[in-house]
Amino acid sequence: MGTIINAMAILIGGGLGLLFRKRIPERIAQTTLQVLGLFTLVIGLSMAIQGSELILVLVSLAAGAIIGEWINIEDRLERLGVWLEKELQITEGSPTKGFIYASLLFCVGSMAIVGSITDGLKGDPSILITKAMMDGIISIPFAAGMGYGVLGSSVPILIYQGSLTLLAWKLQSFFTAEMIRELTSVGGIIVMGIGINILGLQKIRVGNLIPALVFIVIVLYLKTFFPF
Repeated sequence: MGTIINAMAILIGGGLGLLFRKRIPERIAQTTLQVLGLFTLVIGLSMAIQGSELILVLVSLAAGAIIGEWINIEDRLERLGVWLEKELQITEGSPTKGFIYASLLFCVGSMAIVGSITDGLKGDPSILITKAMMDGIISIPFAAGMGYGVLGSSVPILIYQGSLTLLAWKLQSFFTAEMIRELTSVGGIIVMGIGINILGLQKIRVGNLIPALVFIVIVLYLKTFFPF
């Protein structure tokens, strides 16, 4: 349901943007996003404190950050957006521009990944619902400035996040209760980083922390054979 709500929020927000164009004051949208930033911090904290293997969580985050920075995930995603803009010859006022920009903004990010996995493993759509509120608000000025192509970004959201959620749901039997708990903790810390970024308190390259989600699962899987 989290992904469906997310897609609907984009359609509603984009529709409002097309309807009202630039009549909505920027300060209202900005303050609302700050509220969502605070709420994102609260959700992340509530997830983070669920973990009991804090050392393993720390090790996974550190190892994930090293791999993420080495691979340079965030910069690669940014370059992907630039490459798509050039390859598709996107111009100002083109509906394609709104579609590509909005799709990258809404799909590419750790909140989409963590939220989809949490929804699939635990049936908890809270992260994706928070993301839906954020995407819906962002869609308003996007659609007002770039047109109806922004509404089309709801389709990649359905495909991308929906696939991640279904994959996580299918793999439920592999994940032990401990894995889900510690994975939730790691994901919560990443979500807290997103909240900090939204509030503009500090620029955290949260995209480069994504490998930590894989590391914590591997570490806990090995722990079943080699207790430590």
